[in-house]
Amino acid sequence: MRKCYSLLTALLALFAINAHADRILYTENYEAGSVPSTWTVNGGTGSIAGDSEGKYFSFALGQNNGRSAHCLWGESIFDAVKEGLTEYSVSVDFQFQAFGTNQYNGEFAIFSGEKCVKTNGNAGGNWDPYCLVSPNCLFDMNESEAAIKEMETKDPTLWYVNGDVDDNFNLIQGSWYTLVLTVNVATREVSYTLDDLDGTFHKAGSKTLAEDASVYASGLYLMNARYQSVINVDNIKVSIPGDYANNPVIALTGLNMNERTYTISFMEGETLHLTTTEGEEKLIGYYDTGDIPGAYNYTTTTSGTIKAYTTIGSMTSETVTMDVVCEPIVLPMPTYNIVSASEGFEKTYQFTVDNSAVEMQPEIFMDFAFKSDNGTDDFTLENQNNGVNVTVPSKGTLTITTKALGYANGTATVVNDQEYAQKYDIDIQHITAEELLAKGFEKMDDLNSSTTSGESNWTGRLRMYFQIATGEKDDEGKDIYTNYPVYGFTEDANGNPTGYEPIQRYRFLQSKLNEETAHSLFAPMYVWYGTTGVDKSYYEEDGVTPKVDPAGAPGGTTNLQVKLGIGIVFSGQVNDDENYNPNSISYSPILINTTTMGVDGLTDNDMIVVAKIDNYGGGAIHPQFPVGTDPEAAKVEYKKMNLGGVFTVVKGTETFSLYRVDTALNRVVVLTPGNPDGIEEMTTAIVSDHNAPIFNLSGVQVNANSLRPGIYVKQGKKFIVR
Repeated sequence: MRKCYSLLTALLALFAINAHADRILYTENYEAGSVPSTWTVNGGTGSIAGDSEGKYFSFALGQNNGRSAHCLWGESIFDAVKEGLTEYSVSVDFQFQAFGTNQYNGEFAIFSGEKCVKTNGNAGGNWDPYCLVSPNCLFDMNESEAAIKEMETKDPTLWYVNGDVDDNFNLIQGSWYTLVLTVNVATREVSYTLDDLDGTFHKAGSKTLAEDASVYASGLYLMNARYQSVINVDNIKVSIPGDYANNPVIALTGLNMNERTYTISFMEGETLHLTTTEGEEKLIGYYDTGDIPGAYNYTTTTSGTIKAYTTIGSMTSETVTMDVVCEPIVLPMPTYNIVSASEGFEKTYQFTVDNSAVEMQPEIFMDFAFKSDNGTDDFTLENQNNGVNVTVPSKGTLTITTKALGYANGTATVVNDQEYAQKYDIDIQHITAEELLAKGFEKMDDLNSSTTSGESNWTGRLRMYFQIATGEKDDEGKDIYTNYPVYGFTEDANGNPTGYEPIQRYRFLQSKLNEETAHSLFAPMYVWYGTTGVDKSYYEEDGVTPKVDPAGAPGGTTNLQVKLGIGIVFSGQVNDDENYNPNSISYSPILINTTTMGVDGLTDNDMIVVAKIDNYGGGAIHPQFPVGTDPEAAKVEYKKMNLGGVFTVVKGTETFSLYRVDTALNRVVVLTPGNPDGIEEMTTAIVSDHNAPIFNLSGVQVNANSLRPGIYVKQGKKFIVR
């Protein structure tokens, strides 16, 4: 509940005799504590949050580009009342907790129709407001970039109503507002008022719906502008004026072992008739419920059935029932995936608990206790968050306890008894320019831009860095570090040298990329070269015959790129000049979002550990060095390390994917149960020429001075570095 009634209760009670209850067609106050199925979130996160006034729906974007969410209750709520309906109202409380920091396209809209026609936030092009995209828009409030440009301002607090740049107002970040729409079905006029929760008036106005628009409100649309914007919503209500006995709403709002608390909500003017699980009958008025009128809290430790109905005048609602079971709820067990593994028994498990089927969907924490077979690697972890990664260093048993306040703990075990040995190490990061040229790659221009747009994000955002301790501590006593970017732009905006290195790029042209080269370039790993996942309308004649680019390569293939010292990247575009579209020569669309890759010759028993760097370098590791470390020496060590910080583990016969442009494939390690044939006999190989080149098992020559643990070949003989 957004409105605090405590100071008004006594005064309002004096007028209760004149109160009436509107007929409620749809209402939602989120006190039940879970996200209703009416919500669809197209990026970002939708969750239930709360404060001293109650719970609400929160749509948080995070560090993402602009994304939308919508609540679709549907026009069917009007089916029983359309005949003779002249007017209805829509009300909702909302708060822009945080505006976007990089774009100006936040939006809040009420729409009609059977579906939300703007599900991706960009249906109209250039992030146009809903009111400009669809006639089925009853109300729209936006910070349209186009409108801002017309007003020659970049003030993110200036918002516009129904696409009218002259109808604008300053929206205060963090303030709650109440929007009320009054819809005249006959005249198609939609009037609105916008107030603070305390009743302070802000705006009023109206619009007339187009003749081809539906007049029945069916949903709420939200658009979060990048980055980190947050929109909160509460108390949605669609109603018809006039006396009506609405069905009460019973929601579980509290739980503590065998104790249950239910909130029974009803409307102003109604009287609640309640039968408890103990069989006690209660008669409750709207202002007899405590701090929040119309919300009666009932707590019990007795199993049974709650029965409730309302009356107003001579009208009586249907009886609503709720079965109550007062027994402790045992929390579910987590599921887990192996997200990283090394030779031997060491593995990293990721544990996730699904709380969607648990009443009230509590936040679940986990405790871990590992008992090693060797008796020396035991450890415990407490109060770990959902999605935690836990590394088990040796053979043994890991016990997991799930827990949440008011619930019975659950327990599970994972027996870590499978040993693995390294079969292949395909190290893309440390391949040399000479090796790439020998494979048929071509040198591209260095990536050396300070802008944060497109591929330039790899340098402009300065995310490829290590850290050195300053010797100072923060308020919590933790070390303070300084970032030292390695790859970036070589000069700042004033032409001053930065000391960063540009990213060197090499590409393998798609005209050379075929089935043979796809499997041989980094054998036994193969790279994607086909047309899977591409918008076929761009490269097929009549949906059948592949079109070809000027180099003769079929549309849908893409250039393979290696960023030296980082890994493999796919452009997401097509053609040797990366500008292919037979329908529009000058147009360079993103045709390929993800590419599929794999390793030849493996079985289900093998394990592929895929290391990536995503988010334009954000997913790289950032190693820390002690105070006094020479930055140049640290840079040398940094380049020797494997920089991939995002891991995926799949079976040997499964494929893995690579997202376009912003993600690099850094390294692929194949592990096999036990030891591969012959490896158990290999400890050290004696070779005659100590200057002979060294290769990894994929045939790629590696730097003899920076060998990491793995299996290598020198003068035709395998040896292990441990």
